[in-house]
Amino acid sequence: MWESVSMNEHSDDSDGQRRQSRPQELFAERPVATDRPPESSRAAEFVELEQLSEHHSLRASDATAAKPVMEAITREPTLDDASTAVEDPFQQHHVKIEYDGSRFSLKKLWGFVGPGLLVSQALLDPGNIESDISQADTSGYQLLWLLLAAHIICIFVQSLAARLGVITGRHLAQHIRAQYPLPFATVFWLLSELAIIGADIQEVIGTATALHILTTIPIWAGVVITAVDSFLFLYVQRLGVRVTELVFGLMITTLAVCFWVEMVLIKPDAKEMFKGMFVPRIPRGSIVQAVGIVGCVLMPHNLYLHSALVGSRKLDRREETREGAIRQAMHYFRIETSASLLYAYLINMAVVVVFCKAFEMLRAEGVAYVASLAEGANVLSHVLGSGSKYVYAIGLLAIGQSTTMTGTLSGQYVTEGFWNMPVKPWQRILITRAISLVPALVVAVTAAAHIDLLSEIINVIQAVVLSFTIIPLLKLQAYTEVVGPEFVFGRIAKAMAAFLMAAIITLNAYMVVSVIPLDSAGMYVAMVAVVTTYVLVLSYTVMFPLRCVWSQRTLVDRAPAWLRWLFGRTTLSVSTVSS
Repeated sequence: MWESVSMNEHSDDSDGQRRQSRPQELFAERPVATDRPPESSRAAEFVELEQLSEHHSLRASDATAAKPVMEAITREPTLDDASTAVEDPFQQHHVKIEYDGSRFSLKKLWGFVGPGLLVSQALLDPGNIESDISQADTSGYQLLWLLLAAHIICIFVQSLAARLGVITGRHLAQHIRAQYPLPFATVFWLLSELAIIGADIQEVIGTATALHILTTIPIWAGVVITAVDSFLFLYVQRLGVRVTELVFGLMITTLAVCFWVEMVLIKPDAKEMFKGMFVPRIPRGSIVQAVGIVGCVLMPHNLYLHSALVGSRKLDRREETREGAIRQAMHYFRIETSASLLYAYLINMAVVVVFCKAFEMLRAEGVAYVASLAEGANVLSHVLGSGSKYVYAIGLLAIGQSTTMTGTLSGQYVTEGFWNMPVKPWQRILITRAISLVPALVVAVTAAAHIDLLSEIINVIQAVVLSFTIIPLLKLQAYTEVVGPEFVFGRIAKAMAAFLMAAIITLNAYMVVSVIPLDSAGMYVAMVAVVTTYVLVLSYTVMFPLRCVWSQRTLVDRAPAWLRWLFGRTTLSVSTVSS
């Protein structure tokens, strides 16, 4: 007799009855990461067998074939925190966090400082700086309040991403691959890669622009240099997670010092600045600009990155301390995330304020100007003197280089999470640079004016991908099967998550539709088709029951194979089978 092993850890076996086998196709899945279950529990995981015969019996050859798979999944996990990352660049330098149940302390907080700083880089990449310059030109100080609101929303969303990684020991990409059917997870992966590569193009061009200002080399040459020098990041990673976080912290601080110095020198209107920060108003004709501000701050690849980076802190996950250690980590990560992203807001605000004042002075003098990333140096040079353009270029170079590195790290985690395959950092850099180099060179060679159009297209892509990424992030934490009964969302948290999800999707949908020029009947048809597809796919993403819940619904077992495959019904129980 074969013993019955249930795949659902929440099933009730107290009545002694065993579920009978069904002729279904079984697929291998990686075990859901928990706090190191015992050997007997780890052995009761997903196994990969050939299709069961029509007579409800397992052949002896299938059992033999399954044995090495069972042995493989019972091996020790790669990391102490039960993370399933295959190739973690920091796995030799993780920061061990001891849990002692003590109250808040700055010394303990210092151990958690780092992931938020890396995540905050994306809020300050060259694409965001260009958005700040455009905001200063079109709406002045009046949208500073919205920029602040976007950063506060970002703090909430990024804290949820960190929360998922801390609780489960697995990052968002791994969860999506485990809980959604393969075709849908593949679409998630493709969209995520597209967003990462799009952001990489902006970052490469921004860094090349900074090199052009400092050395007068052509933009296309700067693009090539930027694509190559990212390999230097590999040596920084070898020094460990704390050194890497320190390097990124220095780069973001370089940008902060550059623009804060220029803000002091240019002497902005303090009254208008504070009024813009705390009095909500949207100038006429600035709706698209307002939506774009939110889209530039909420970056989809940041959710993958943050949920993975928190795994660099190795928590005390013993049974007696697990819940306390996780709650402590979530508390400190919330503080660290809030401080890091507010730091990013102060830098973004400085960029807007500096260029608001600069454009005012140029308009008062009747001097023509162009509000763009490439012309920002000339604007500041005319107002503050020739030295200011070098300060601007140094800050742009620092943040451009750091964001290309964090983008590479995001892509590495995304690929590993979706396909469970090791991707070394140098391989990831080679792939992303090869893909992004061609469009970046095309833009650099043709004309600088096309950079604005490219940025607009990339921002639309980011908006679409964010809508599909935020839904799984919020849904996963509403299921006991994923985060456990002690950490699952309550009613209030679910309501807030649903409201946030609806708001972000609505804003992003408006941003997508707003870029479609409605100047012909064909474009109206295109808009209807785009909106319909967008709504249908989002509806499927929202309504789709995760595998951990779907697998409990035995009625689905009677559905046709194609329907089970479409909805991800690929995990079943290995039941008692008489030999």
